Amino acid sequence: MRQDLTVGQRILRSIGLTIMLMTAVACALLALSLAGGDTVEGWRKPLVVLSLLLAAVAALAMTVDSFDLWMLGRRVTAFSVRMLHSLVFVAILAAIVLSLVTRTPGLLLVTAPALVIYLFTVMKPQPRARAADEPRSAGRAAGRAGAQSGRQRRGGKKHK
Repeated sequence: MRQDLTVGQRILRSIGLTIMLMTAVACALLALSLAGGDTVEGWRKPLVVLSLLLAAVAALAMTVDSFDLWMLGRRVTAFSVRMLHSLVFVAILAAIVLSLVTRTPGLLLVTAPALVIYLFTVMKPQPRARAADEPRSAGRAAGRAGAQSGRQRRGGKKHK
């Protein structure tokens, strides 16, 4: 666990993790109750259940990813993080498409809080560090050194 966090930060992050975990539990329980009940009939029933199960998987993956970032300080590898992000994206996309096909928009209401928390906190772009392996353009490097003999003026004439 990270010890550099204030009490307020720990509380807010714990609330966020709880919302994500409860979203996963709610989606899974809703899928089980719809699978056993007769609320939805016909061809829509298996698609609605699959949609809810995919949303539960996505919410569980969001919880794992958020816990790793917020509480452990990102201990898993970059590859694993990309795979988790891909799993969340594919699972939530498939769940939303299935819910639109079956005309059950309630899935969006159930998953919206967890998605908002996840997208605005975990999925923010990481700042790129300027590394030595990144090539600089030759024109900028030459311009700083004062060797501008290869440049052209506006109109096509070279200047010395």
